[in-house]
Amino acid sequence: MNIKTADEKQQKQALIAETALKMFEENDFYDISINAIAQRSHVAKGTVFNYFKTKENIFMHLLLVGYQDFFLQTLNQLQQAKLTTTDELKSFLLTNTKDLIENHLTLIKLNALRGPVLEGKASREETIEGRKKLYEVHEQLAQFIHDSFPSIDVKTANKIFIIQSSIASGLINLSNLDSFNQEPIPGNMDDFKVSILNDSMETFDFYLTGLLGK
Repeated sequence: MNIKTADEKQQKQALIAETALKMFEENDFYDISINAIAQRSHVAKGTVFNYFKTKENIFMHLLLVGYQDFFLQTLNQLQQAKLTTTDELKSFLLTNTKDLIENHLTLIKLNALRGPVLEGKASREETIEGRKKLYEVHEQLAQFIHDSFPSIDVKTANKIFIIQSSIASGLINLSNLDSFNQEPIPGNMDDFKVSILNDSMETFDFYLTGLLGK
């Protein structure tokens, strides 16, 4: 009888999730199948279903765990930075946004899929549990900002990171307006072009200036 320990189960789940993440970095969500994930993970298709009820569940898991890790990293960086002025905080948050887009773009892409695609077939119970864990990390991060800058309440500090993600995810959804199915639309449509990094940074800068001042 093959009975896996809790640690072995966690490792197997992580293998499947990490494989799916690598595939998402290379392919469109709709081009990825459970079969393909199983084959690339070197496990049976049934094994994938033992850990994730649907394909959408895999990517919802990746989204929630990925943002938990990113915000824990952000909290750690903030604690080490020992910021004392709102100008320093603004600079930190803009650098943090650049890091999110340059090094964690898959999180933004998954976040753009969350409402219209993932929630329809992801496990409600597991998603709610994952979101509660994410909320706890978010609250720790917001509380630290409030403790460092008392003029920024916890609710406002929380919203900073919600706005950060919303801007980037929104621009992801509006990118490629000058093309259809990855093929350029004939004619000059330069004003439809979006730079996810530059436009996110500029828009978030406007938001932070309004919130924190120059």
